[in-house]
Amino acid sequence: MLKKFDMGLFDSIFGTKAEVPATTILPVHITTSGDDSSVFSTDAAMRITTVYRCVRLIADTIGTLPIHVKRRMPDGSRVTVYDHPVARLLQQPSPLYARIDFMRSLIASEELSGNGYGYIAERDKRGYPTRVDYYKPAEVKVMKGDNGVYYHIAPLKVVVPSRDVIHFKGYAPDGILGESPISLLRDEMENCANATKCSKELYKQDLRTAGVFSTDHKLGKEATQNLFKSLGAMLRRAKTTGQPIILEEGLKYSSIQLSPEDAQFVANKLQSIDQVASAFGVPPHKVGDLTRGTYSNNEQGNLEFYIDCLRPKIEQLEEELNRKLFLESEKAEYYIDIDFRGLFRADTATRKDWYREMFYIGVFSSNDIRALEDLPAYEGGDKYYVPVNLAPADSNNSNINQTNE
Repeated sequence: MLKKFDMGLFDSIFGTKAEVPATTILPVHITTSGDDSSVFSTDAAMRITTVYRCVRLIADTIGTLPIHVKRRMPDGSRVTVYDHPVARLLQQPSPLYARIDFMRSLIASEELSGNGYGYIAERDKRGYPTRVDYYKPAEVKVMKGDNGVYYHIAPLKVVVPSRDVIHFKGYAPDGILGESPISLLRDEMENCANATKCSKELYKQDLRTAGVFSTDHKLGKEATQNLFKSLGAMLRRAKTTGQPIILEEGLKYSSIQLSPEDAQFVANKLQSIDQVASAFGVPPHKVGDLTRGTYSNNEQGNLEFYIDCLRPKIEQLEEELNRKLFLESEKAEYYIDIDFRGLFRADTATRKDWYREMFYIGVFSSNDIRALEDLPAYEGGDKYYVPVNLAPADSNNSNINQTNE
């Protein structure tokens, strides 16, 4: 049952005067994004190769995409705006870091903890944000109140409304706090940690788990004890000097050995690459599992990665930036565009198919495509075509019909 509390109790919880309107009454429903209830902390998770590669791949891919302010024009076209206050902010969110650093930190936090936070620390006289600072999820507490959502920024000792926080969240069952794939991967995380530990121990032992000495002679108790002492001394000397062990009295040695191939197989099996990569929405070949990779299915995997994993995140991030950075009076006219077309530049087949489809339905001209490929325009390349026999789009229907006849 939710209880309501006064600001005195609020101060006792956070040890500070809350910067919340005096009329606001918040229910005691405080959820921290720095939840350590999972088996693995984010630092421990990032020491697992597959997790590290998934997080870096997603954060680097989205974080380095071009980002622009677009304006909807009366004729339905869209133009890039460079002199808008939000456009300037996006290129340098804070004196502390550049755009790419900020975006990568925000996205990596969302992947690891389910939530990434950027605090709008400064605004100009018109209300436009002029500075956005990144804060780690463990430094931010999210609170649901009767009048909205509020954020406690621990290092600053302030509580601010949602309009002042860019909150990039993962899948959020309650719509407020995101969940991380790591919270769903406890078994896989344990397997990965155990595999790493096992692999280290095997290599420390030169991949040898044990060995057996045997003889055809019957040994008494005293002879057995003397043999153990003698063998122990020889093994220690061999380990230190690298000298071979000379066996006498018909002794034979048989090693119980795990081959390097078997050891690698065990490690790979335990690391559960497929499960971890799947939870992050990353194709296995992107994180080093090439056992089933071919050029064809890798290209298909890339396309699915772009469409199923990256595009929803990009659209969600665009929506959050639109909500928090623009003035209410201009939201219908201006919007953020993260140009994910750059994702296709490394995928020849996908890029070619996309251009062909856009050309055939009259969206792109030849020069539009050449511009996307950083190639110069050519005369006559600005025409747009329609599907009917690829006639110029400015041709009238009668000419098209006569051509068909």
